[in-house]
Amino acid sequence: MTNNYKDKILITMKNPWNEFLDNPKQDHLILNDDRIVVDRFNENAKEEYRIHTEIMPAPFMGNVLDSPVLLLLLNPGFDEEEERKGYYKLFRHYWEKEIQHEHPVPDLPLFCLEDKYTQFSDYWKRRLRFLIEATSKEKVAQNVALVQFFPYHTKKYKTIPKRISTDYLASQQYNFHLVEKAIEREATIIMLRGKKKWCEAVPLLKGHNNVSFTNSYLNTYLSKGNLNNFDEIVDKINASLVSAQ
Repeated sequence: MTNNYKDKILITMKNPWNEFLDNPKQDHLILNDDRIVVDRFNENAKEEYRIHTEIMPAPFMGNVLDSPVLLLLLNPGFDEEEERKGYYKLFRHYWEKEIQHEHPVPDLPLFCLEDKYTQFSDYWKRRLRFLIEATSKEKVAQNVALVQFFPYHTKKYKTIPKRISTDYLASQQYNFHLVEKAIEREATIIMLRGKKKWCEAVPLLKGHNNVSFTNSYLNTYLSKGNLNNFDEIVDKINASLVSAQ
């Protein structure tokens, strides 16, 4: 990726997470424009749906500005066992960099594949295993990125009721913009979660030729049996000139 392209995309829509640079030690980790809605939602939310504002948001990961393969998800989960192990505190500084489009592990922009990280959470290492075997860990980490529909952690996702807000959060709108930019550069987009929600939020997805889905909605492993275009994705990763920044 050239710096010109990165500058162009950020000029087109300002990254709202830049405001975290002004207060890096804050404990209520919510964008100012999202705060009222999130706080109102949490007032009466059951614990399983509560939005965790005490840990860093995880809106996207990887070379999201120019990756040739983009995975669309619903929202980052919250795991009490991972919290007990200190996972969220240990990797907070990773996310502080990531939300600024800086890679905490330069050689592995998709840092969930880093050995240290996978000791705490091997979720993506397992789901990307077949792509890694067909290419390499480095190529997958440099050419596959993740974008969440909703950037904040919850144990279970629940749509914010219209009585609280009838619009998407500012943080969500930025992610939708990133997906639109991926469509513009003809990236392969794989919807793993929230198909209906994503298509409503980003109508361009409905007519995009490079959108694909896993054969099983419940199975998020990116394997040859679960992706009809698995070989095409492998070829795209191998052929890509994208490298770690």
